[in-house]
Amino acid sequence: MPKNFTVAVAQAPQSSDLGENLRVIGRFAALARKARAHLLLFPECALTGYGPRHHESSATFDADAIEAGIEEVRELARSSGMAILIGSALPLEGGWTNSLLLLKGASRPARYDKLHLYGRDTEFYRAGRALPAPAKVGKARVGMQVCFDLRFAEPFRHLALAGAELIAVAAYIHGARDMWKGPVITGHLRSRASETGRFVAFANVAGSNQNLPSMILNTRGEVIASCRPGAAELLHATIDLSAVSDDMLRCRRNDLYGGA
Repeated sequence: MPKNFTVAVAQAPQSSDLGENLRVIGRFAALARKARAHLLLFPECALTGYGPRHHESSATFDADAIEAGIEEVRELARSSGMAILIGSALPLEGGWTNSLLLLKGASRPARYDKLHLYGRDTEFYRAGRALPAPAKVGKARVGMQVCFDLRFAEPFRHLALAGAELIAVAAYIHGARDMWKGPVITGHLRSRASETGRFVAFANVAGSNQNLPSMILNTRGEVIASCRPGAAELLHATIDLSAVSDDMLRCRRNDLYGGA
Protein backbone atom coordinates (compact mmCIF):
# COMPACT_ATOMS: atom_id res chain seq x y z
CA MET A 1 0.00 0.00 0.00
CA PRO A 2 1.21 3.56 -0.70
CA LYS A 3 2.61 5.48 2.23
CA ASN A 4 2.12 9.02 1.02
CA PHE A 5 3.87 11.98 2.62
CA THR A 6 3.89 15.58 1.38
CA VAL A 7 7.12 17.49 1.83
CA ALA A 8 7.47 21.21 1.10
CA VAL A 9 10.72 23.10 0.54
CA ALA A 10 10.95 26.86 1.01
CA GLN A 11 13.45 28.48 -1.34
CA ALA A 12 13.30 31.60 0.79
CA PRO A 13 15.44 34.74 1.02
CA GLN A 14 17.11 35.67 4.30
CA SER A 15 18.99 38.53 5.94
CA SER A 16 20.50 39.55 9.27
CA ASP A 17 17.09 40.95 10.32
CA LEU A 18 15.46 38.23 12.43
CA GLY A 19 12.10 40.00 12.36
CA GLU A 20 12.06 40.12 8.58
CA ASN A 21 13.16 36.49 8.42
CA LEU A 22 10.19 35.57 10.62
CA ARG A 23 7.82 37.40 8.27
CA VAL A 24 9.27 35.43 5.33
CA ILE A 25 8.92 32.19 7.30
CA GLY A 26 5.29 33.02 8.04
CA ARG A 27 4.50 33.62 4.36
CA PHE A 28 6.04 30.31 3.32
CA ALA A 29 4.31 28.46 6.15
CA ALA A 30 0.95 29.74 4.86
CA LEU A 31 1.76 28.47 1.37
CA ALA A 32 2.86 25.08 2.70
CA ARG A 33 -0.33 24.79 4.73
CA LYS A 34 -2.38 25.34 1.56
CA ALA A 35 -0.34 22.57 -0.08
CA ARG A 36 -1.28 20.29 2.86
CA ALA A 37 2.37 19.64 3.61
CA HIS A 38 3.33 17.32 6.44
CA LEU A 39 6.83 18.81 6.64
CA LEU A 40 8.20 22.22 5.60
CA LEU A 41 11.99 22.56 5.18
CA PHE A 42 13.73 25.96 5.24
CA PRO A 43 17.32 26.76 4.19
CA GLU A 44 20.38 26.91 6.42
CA CYS A 45 20.14 29.62 9.11
CA ALA A 46 16.75 30.80 7.78
CA LEU A 47 15.86 32.31 11.16
CA THR A 48 19.08 34.16 12.03
CA GLY A 49 20.78 34.64 8.69
CA TYR A 50 23.95 32.76 7.75
CA GLY A 51 26.92 33.92 9.81
CA PRO A 52 29.66 34.48 7.19
CA ARG A 53 27.22 36.20 4.84
CA HIS A 54 24.97 38.27 7.12
CA HIS A 55 26.91 38.96 10.34
CA GLU A 56 30.22 40.58 11.20
CA SER A 57 30.76 38.05 13.97
CA SER A 58 28.82 35.71 16.23
CA ALA A 59 28.68 38.56 18.77
CA THR A 60 25.69 39.92 16.83
CA PHE A 61 23.62 36.79 17.58
CA ASP A 62 20.95 37.56 20.18
CA ALA A 63 20.06 34.46 22.21
CA ASP A 64 16.86 35.96 23.66
CA ALA A 65 15.60 37.10 20.24
CA ILE A 66 16.44 33.71 18.75
CA GLU A 67 14.55 31.90 21.51
CA ALA A 68 11.51 34.14 20.97
CA GLY A 69 11.72 33.54 17.22
CA ILE A 70 11.85 29.79 17.70
CA GLU A 71 8.70 29.97 19.84
CA GLU A 72 6.98 31.93 17.06
CA VAL A 73 7.91 29.25 14.50
CA ARG A 74 6.79 26.55 16.91
CA GLU A 75 3.39 28.24 17.12
CA LEU A 76 3.25 28.33 13.31
CA ALA A 77 3.90 24.59 13.28
CA ARG A 78 1.22 23.97 15.91
CA SER A 79 -1.43 26.13 14.24
CA SER A 80 -0.74 24.72 10.76
CA GLY A 81 -0.64 21.09 11.86
CA MET A 82 2.67 20.43 10.11
CA ALA A 83 6.26 20.04 11.21
CA ILE A 84 8.74 22.80 10.37
CA LEU A 85 12.48 22.29 9.95
CA ILE A 86 14.14 25.65 10.54
CA GLY A 87 17.82 26.58 10.39
CA SER A 88 19.29 28.85 13.05
CA ALA A 89 22.37 29.72 15.03
CA LEU A 90 21.89 28.18 18.48
CA PRO A 91 23.88 28.75 21.69
CA LEU A 92 26.03 25.96 23.09
CA GLU A 93 28.51 26.21 25.98
CA GLY A 94 29.56 29.81 25.40
CA GLY A 95 29.61 29.44 21.62
CA TRP A 96 27.19 28.83 18.76
CA THR A 97 26.22 25.98 16.48
CA ASN A 98 24.79 26.06 12.96
CA SER A 99 21.70 23.97 13.58
CA LEU A 100 18.41 22.60 12.37
CA LEU A 101 15.41 22.43 14.68
CA LEU A 102 12.43 20.21 13.94
CA LEU A 103 9.40 21.92 15.46
CA LYS A 104 6.03 20.18 15.66
CA GLY A 105 3.50 21.69 18.01
CA ALA A 106 3.91 20.85 21.68
CA SER A 107 6.51 18.14 21.07
CA ARG A 108 10.07 18.69 22.24
CA PRO A 109 12.16 19.98 19.29
CA ALA A 110 14.62 17.63 17.64
CA ARG A 111 17.99 19.33 17.13
CA TYR A 112 20.83 18.67 14.72
CA ASP A 113 24.10 20.62 14.88
CA LYS A 114 26.07 20.81 11.63
CA LEU A 115 28.92 18.30 11.80
CA HIS A 116 31.17 19.44 8.95
CA LEU A 117 32.30 23.07 8.98
CA TYR A 118 33.95 24.69 5.98
CA GLY A 119 35.76 27.96 5.34
CA ARG A 120 34.56 30.84 7.51
CA ASP A 121 32.03 28.61 9.28
CA THR A 122 34.65 28.05 11.96
CA GLU A 123 34.72 31.79 12.76
CA PHE A 124 31.05 31.66 13.79
CA TYR A 125 30.16 28.13 14.82
CA ARG A 126 31.33 25.04 16.67
CA ALA A 127 31.02 21.69 14.95
CA GLY A 128 28.32 19.30 16.11
CA ARG A 129 29.35 16.30 18.19
CA ALA A 130 26.67 13.75 17.36
CA LEU A 131 24.41 12.52 14.59
CA PRO A 132 20.95 12.16 16.16
CA ALA A 133 18.57 9.40 15.18
CA PRO A 134 15.91 10.16 12.57
CA ALA A 135 12.89 12.03 13.96
CA LYS A 136 9.31 10.85 13.53
CA VAL A 137 7.10 13.19 11.51
CA GLY A 138 3.69 11.65 10.90
CA LYS A 139 4.27 8.57 8.74
CA ALA A 140 7.90 9.48 8.01
CA ARG A 141 11.24 9.10 9.74
CA VAL A 142 13.32 12.16 8.86
CA GLY A 143 17.09 12.60 9.03
CA MET A 144 18.72 16.05 9.09
CA GLN A 145 21.85 17.45 7.43
CA VAL A 146 23.21 20.97 6.80
CA CYS A 147 24.97 22.21 3.66
CA PHE A 148 28.62 20.99 3.61
CA ASP A 149 27.53 17.75 5.30
CA LEU A 150 26.17 16.60 1.93
CA ARG A 151 29.72 16.27 0.59
CA PHE A 152 30.16 13.19 2.78
CA ALA A 153 28.39 9.88 2.18
CA GLU A 154 28.88 8.50 5.69
CA PRO A 155 26.25 10.51 7.63
CA PHE A 156 23.61 9.81 4.98
CA ARG A 157 24.39 6.11 5.14
CA HIS A 158 24.28 6.22 8.94
CA LEU A 159 20.85 7.91 8.86
CA ALA A 160 19.53 5.38 6.34
CA LEU A 161 20.73 2.46 8.42
CA ALA A 162 19.08 4.09 11.45
CA GLY A 163 15.74 4.04 9.63
CA ALA A 164 15.47 7.41 7.91
CA GLU A 165 13.13 7.42 4.93
CA LEU A 166 13.58 11.08 4.01
CA ILE A 167 16.79 13.05 4.53
CA ALA A 168 16.34 16.83 4.69
CA VAL A 169 19.28 19.07 3.76
CA ALA A 170 19.26 22.81 4.54
CA ALA A 171 21.86 24.88 2.68
CA TYR A 172 23.26 28.30 1.86
CA ILE A 173 25.18 27.80 -1.39
CA HIS A 174 25.76 31.08 -3.23
CA GLY A 175 28.63 32.87 -4.93
CA ALA A 176 29.26 34.31 -8.39
CA ARG A 177 32.74 32.76 -8.49
CA ASP A 178 31.49 29.36 -7.37
CA MET A 179 29.02 28.43 -10.10
CA TRP A 180 31.04 25.25 -10.71
CA LYS A 181 29.48 23.93 -7.48
CA GLY A 182 26.03 23.60 -9.07
CA PRO A 183 26.53 20.40 -11.10
CA VAL A 184 28.95 18.95 -8.52
CA ILE A 185 26.54 19.33 -5.60
CA THR A 186 23.59 18.20 -7.70
CA GLY A 187 25.65 15.08 -8.38
CA HIS A 188 26.22 14.61 -4.66
CA LEU A 189 22.50 14.92 -3.94
CA ARG A 190 21.62 12.40 -6.64
CA SER A 191 24.24 10.00 -5.27
CA ARG A 192 23.12 10.39 -1.66
CA ALA A 193 19.56 9.50 -2.64
CA SER A 194 20.42 6.59 -4.93
CA GLU A 195 23.18 5.02 -2.80
CA THR A 196 20.92 4.95 0.29
CA GLY A 197 17.58 4.30 -1.44
CA ARG A 198 16.12 7.31 0.42
CA PHE A 199 14.23 10.44 -0.58
CA VAL A 200 16.20 13.67 -0.25
CA ALA A 201 14.77 17.19 0.15
CA PHE A 202 17.22 20.06 -0.42
CA ALA A 203 16.52 23.71 0.45
CA ASN A 204 18.81 26.48 -0.80
CA VAL A 205 18.41 30.20 -0.13
CA ALA A 206 16.73 32.30 -2.83
CA GLY A 207 18.62 35.14 -4.48
CA SER A 208 21.08 36.10 -7.19
CA ASN A 209 24.25 34.05 -7.59
CA GLN A 210 22.54 30.96 -6.22
CA ASN A 211 24.70 28.01 -7.25
CA LEU A 212 21.87 25.49 -7.57
CA PRO A 213 18.11 25.49 -6.94
CA SER A 214 16.17 23.73 -4.22
CA MET A 215 14.95 20.27 -5.19
CA ILE A 216 13.35 17.00 -4.11
CA LEU A 217 14.85 13.67 -5.23
CA ASN A 218 13.43 10.18 -5.25
CA THR A 219 15.08 6.96 -4.09
CA ARG A 220 16.64 6.40 -7.52
CA GLY A 221 18.39 9.78 -7.38
CA GLU A 222 16.05 11.40 -9.89
CA VAL A 223 15.04 15.05 -9.39
CA ILE A 224 11.25 14.89 -9.16
CA ALA A 225 10.66 18.58 -8.38
CA SER A 226 12.82 21.70 -8.56
CA CYS A 227 12.49 25.43 -7.96
CA ARG A 228 13.33 28.05 -10.55
CA PRO A 229 16.94 29.13 -9.99
CA GLY A 230 17.15 32.04 -7.57
CA ALA A 231 13.40 32.59 -7.27
CA ALA A 232 11.66 32.93 -3.91
CA GLU A 233 9.10 30.15 -4.15
CA LEU A 234 7.68 27.06 -2.46
CA LEU A 235 8.31 23.59 -3.82
CA HIS A 236 6.27 20.58 -2.75
CA ALA A 237 5.79 16.96 -3.71
CA THR A 238 3.88 13.97 -2.40
CA ILE A 239 6.24 11.04 -2.09
CA ASP A 240 5.47 7.37 -1.49
CA LEU A 241 7.64 6.25 1.41
CA SER A 242 7.03 2.60 0.53
CA ALA A 243 9.54 3.16 -2.31
CA VAL A 244 12.38 3.37 0.23
CA SER A 245 14.75 0.48 -0.42
CA ASP A 246 17.76 -1.10 1.30
CA ASP A 247 18.91 -2.86 -1.87
CA MET A 248 22.05 -0.74 -2.30
CA LEU A 249 22.87 -0.83 1.41
CA ARG A 250 22.70 -4.64 1.38
CA CYS A 251 25.25 -4.77 -1.44
CA ARG A 252 27.99 -3.11 0.61
CA ARG A 253 31.11 -5.25 1.15
CA ASN A 254 31.46 -4.85 4.89
CA ASP A 255 33.84 -7.79 4.90
CA LEU A 256 36.30 -5.55 3.04
CA TYR A 257 35.70 -2.00 4.26
CA GLY A 258 33.30 -2.29 7.22
CA GLY A 259 31.97 0.67 9.13
CA ALA A 260 28.59 2.36 8.81
